[in-house]
Amino acid sequence: MRRARGFTLVELMVALAVIGLAGAAVAMTLPSADNVLVKEAETFAARLAHARDEAILGMRTIEVEVSAAGYAFSRRRFDGWQPLDGRAFASVDWQPGTQPQLPRRNARMAFHFDPTGASEPRSLVLVREGRSARVSVDGGGEVTIDGAAR
Repeated sequence: MRRARGFTLVELMVALAVIGLAGAAVAMTLPSADNVLVKEAETFAARLAHARDEAILGMRTIEVEVSAAGYAFSRRRFDGWQPLDGRAFASVDWQPGTQPQLPRRNARMAFHFDPTGASEPRSLVLVREGRSARVSVDGGGEVTIDGAAR
């Protein structure tokens, strides 16, 4: 008598369990939208702090201009604003899905750091999938983040 070849029910159940565990592991490693927003806010805050440090070290006013598309860095010169050179000050586009809340009458806003590192207090709220994060600069040039909130 020949024995039938194939998988038993137990073998199929074990294979499905392994596939399910592998799928769950992959799903858990994907970044959530909240993590993307927090990471983008942290990156923006770090770059603002770097611009403040550059203003102090270079003894020139530094501007970080924010638009709906992204942000860019400029240095105040006697003849006007000049884009900053170097990879650390390259223009940055917002991640797809992240939107800055800008003043209605103005499609842009700017953070300025004077040669002492001081700044006019300003805040920028980043919004992504119903969550928001606020990046603020106080009068002393200190940069803070109010994490992702509903």
